[in-house]
Amino acid sequence: MPYAKAERIDVNVGIIISQYYSHFLFFLEVVEFDIHTDLQADYLMEDTSLFLFIMLEGNILFHKHDGEYIAEAKGDVCYATYNRQGLYSFTLPAGRHRLCYIIPRNEWVTKNIGKYPRLEPFLDQMGQDNLPFGHMPSCRIEKGMERSLDKLLGRTEIKDKDLEAALLRDSKRVLYHYQLAVEKKMSARPYLIKENLDQNYRSSDLTNKVLMDRFNITEKTLIETFKAEFGITPHNYLIQLRMQMAKQLLLSKSSSPTEVWQLVGYADFRSFGIQFKKFFGFPPSECI
Repeated sequence: MPYAKAERIDVNVGIIISQYYSHFLFFLEVVEFDIHTDLQADYLMEDTSLFLFIMLEGNILFHKHDGEYIAEAKGDVCYATYNRQGLYSFTLPAGRHRLCYIIPRNEWVTKNIGKYPRLEPFLDQMGQDNLPFGHMPSCRIEKGMERSLDKLLGRTEIKDKDLEAALLRDSKRVLYHYQLAVEKKMSARPYLIKENLDQNYRSSDLTNKVLMDRFNITEKTLIETFKAEFGITPHNYLIQLRMQMAKQLLLSKSSSPTEVWQLVGYADFRSFGIQFKKFFGFPPSECI
């Protein structure tokens, strides 16, 4: 990035090179790791922020500071994500890794949301729920985005040319190509199933049989297509979703354990309490 500031950081496992640029409407950074052993490090989010995260080479694993899994990204993929204020961690295996991320100002995204309709419900989720993080589908970096990234990262200052305006156009194109990739991916069956689970997890009648009928598929196809995309079965995803929402409700003190079970799709308090303790290792009452 010819226009960016750069910093080299020597650590005991190798070298980190950061190039970064602060536009008045977004922040952009490219980071390269060249490490000879595995690296685990923490990073602090001072404010809730929306990212377009782009893994150019290598792979990275993100998790909360307490070890809870967030996401894994491998080379040549991108996805939109957000983190709330707090301490997080990442892990990199030995080798070379390059990543890039764009943090648009929330006001700019909100103002231009009509151009990125798939981001709108995600922004609503970021503004309304209590979850510490969230992310949209991971998509391959296709030719259109690759060309836009090359322009964004390779711009040079030219006399009588407005560099900031050019960078803003380039960043919009990158977001636009992610929007196209997400549109294509979310129209596929696994994402339609996940969307159905996300919208209806409060219903105690939601089962594999209900999903099979809604999508006119066999149970084998339901489980295999969903697990191939998300690494988890629909049933276990539903349990995970219900448990995470229940924990957030309890921690926020907006509902008591005897009220929460009804809000997250359980038929009775006993079955909810058993599942909660099995999932977290402690009863719902310990969240109060």
